[in-house]
Amino acid sequence: MSEYKFSLLYHILVVCINLLVISSIFVAMYAASHQPAENFNAIFFKSIFALLIPILLMGYLLKRLLCSRYKPLP
Repeated sequence: MSEYKFSLLYHILVVCINLLVISSIFVAMYAASHQPAENFNAIFFKSIFALLIPILLMGYLLKRLLCSRYKPLP
């Protein structure tokens, strides 16, 4: 695989993970806004961490998979 193609796939992966992280913030804010004000922080943090941990783990594993399978040619 050419270095250009590898770089393109890597940057697409980074952009996708960033979009998923931003959307998880929106979902957590939406979930917390439907609860009473005294529960807002607890619901927000439960939602955000429940979404962020799998997203970041998936990003880490996909990055390792991309680097191990498709190493750029010298």
